[in-house]
Amino acid sequence: MKQFILLIFFNAIAFLGYGQDNHPVSWEFRVEKTGSLTYRVNFVATIKAPYHIYPQTSGGMGMPTEFLFEDNQNIGFIGEVEEKGIGAKDGEELPYYKKGAIFSQVLKLKSDKQTELKFAIKYMACNDQMCLPPSKKNYTLSINGTNSNAAEHNRTSARLNDSNSTLIYDDFVMSDTMGKKTSSKEITAKSKYTFIDFWASWCVPCRAQGLALIPLYNKYQSRGFDVIAVSLDTNPTAWKKAIETDHYIWTNVSDLKGFESEIAKKYHITAIPRNFLVDNKGNIVAGDLHGKELEAKLAELFN
Repeated sequence: MKQFILLIFFNAIAFLGYGQDNHPVSWEFRVEKTGSLTYRVNFVATIKAPYHIYPQTSGGMGMPTEFLFEDNQNIGFIGEVEEKGIGAKDGEELPYYKKGAIFSQVLKLKSDKQTELKFAIKYMACNDQMCLPPSKKNYTLSINGTNSNAAEHNRTSARLNDSNSTLIYDDFVMSDTMGKKTSSKEITAKSKYTFIDFWASWCVPCRAQGLALIPLYNKYQSRGFDVIAVSLDTNPTAWKKAIETDHYIWTNVSDLKGFESEIAKKYHITAIPRNFLVDNKGNIVAGDLHGKELEAKLAELFN
C-alpha cells in the first residue's frame, strides 16, 4: 500500500489533549450522615474552562453522566441520583454543566459495620469545538469509616500535543451502515478531493459541523468533492439514527469500537471532530478545517 506524507501545522485547539492525570474534570466525594444509618453521598464535579459535562439525561446530544454502583449487601439505595449544576437556580435544568455539578445519592446501611461504596462514573468532557474521549473511572469510598471524604487530584495544567505532526494517509476498509465493506481508495481515487471526517453521534460539535458540511457537499460534489465520515460510535442504533436525523448522504463507515478503533489510534484521534482533506493521489492537502476555513479551502481548490 502506497503511503503519502505531509507535514501539517494543526490548529492548536484541535490538539489540546489531556492525559488521565490532567483531565479537565475532577471529582470530590463527601459523605453526610442524615439519620440513623442513613447517609447522603455527594459527588462533586469540578470542570476546567472551556469544557463542560452533561446531565444524566441529555436528550441524545452529548453523552449523559452515569453512576454505576456495585452491589453491597449492607447498602440500600433511597431514590435516584439527584443533580444540580453549580450556580444554577433551584429547579433550573441546564443542557450541560460548565462551572461544575453536584450529584447526590441517599443510602441506608443495614448495619453499622464499616462499609465501602464501590462505584464507577461515566462522563464526557466537551467544549464548543470538540469532545474528548468518554471517560469511565472506578472509585471506592468509605461510608462510615474514618475517611468518608475523598478527592481525585488531577494535574491542572493542560498539555498541548506537538502542533507539528507528520500525518501519514493509508487507504482503509470499514463497514458502512448496511455492513458492507467500503474501501476509502475507491472513493478518493475517483474524486478530486475527499474530506475524511472523524465524528460520533454523541458529539455535539461534530453534529453541528456535520450540518454545516451539507451545503458544501451539495455545492462541490458534482465538481469532484466527496466525504467519508468515520464514526467513533459504539452504539450502532445511535450512529444510524444520527445519520438519518441529520441527513448525511455521503459515505458513512464505522467499526463501532469508539476511540479503541485502529484507525483512531493510527491517526492519533484524541478528540473529535477531527478531519483531513486528501487529493485523488492520496496526498493530504489540509487538516482540521471547519466552518469558514473549510469553505475557503474548497473555494480555493475548486475555483
